[in-house]
Amino acid sequence: MTRAAGFADAGAYTTWLARRARETGVTVHEQTPVALLLDPPGVVPATGPMSGEFREVGRLVVAAGARSPGLLADAGVTVPVKPYRVQALVAAVSGQDRQTTETATDGSYTGPMWYDASADCYARPHPEGLLAGDGTEPVEADPERYDRDANSGFAASLAGRVRHRMPDCAPDVRRAWAGLCTATPDRDPLVGELQDGVSVATGFQGQGFMRSPAIGQLLAGEIRGGEGLPAFDPLRFDGEETFEIREGMAVEG
Repeated sequence: MTRAAGFADAGAYTTWLARRARETGVTVHEQTPVALLLDPPGVVPATGPMSGEFREVGRLVVAAGARSPGLLADAGVTVPVKPYRVQALVAAVSGQDRQTTETATDGSYTGPMWYDASADCYARPHPEGLLAGDGTEPVEADPERYDRDANSGFAASLAGRVRHRMPDCAPDVRRAWAGLCTATPDRDPLVGELQDGVSVATGFQGQGFMRSPAIGQLLAGEIRGGEGLPAFDPLRFDGEETFEIREGMAVEG
């Protein structure tokens, strides 16, 4: 259990962050696909008023999640990052949670966040009850074509694992879905300068949101001449590594 841990609404946080950025003079272009050029660094928007026009920038930071390796590959740079599919669900709960001796009578879950290494799943409170995962598929996925719906049988399987962890909890699954994470050969992200004027932040193995405030600060520091994050140096790999996808959460024994 992770009693001292916290969680946040990723969508609400992103909206707040964009608003704060705009307040400082940043221009945010939403829903604007781009192609990358690296020498000199810049982008070519596919839509909008500058569609098809090269826009040179002083520093290009590629932080496009599962689409980062494809964007870079199209620009001629290969990084050892593989997108992979993960699944999660939201459920209302009823019954007594033995871990907290609290009773959920309205479908809410008020217990702690937890990760069960033996059952390969996690859970945390959610406005609709409980959010649980993980349905990691150790197969490289195509960000443009992956199935966003949960696999048949996934919800029932995961609900069973949750009940195993909380025997008196009865999950009532409301919805289930799939998203993408990114794997690297050593499970650590690629954060830092790839070449002059081009930096990257990707490969977070499903832990990018929780790391993003510190990563952003340290990457900005490196761009301004600081040390950055040597342990996550993207140049520690040559980009041609062969590796298997492994999920980001693990207990090493």
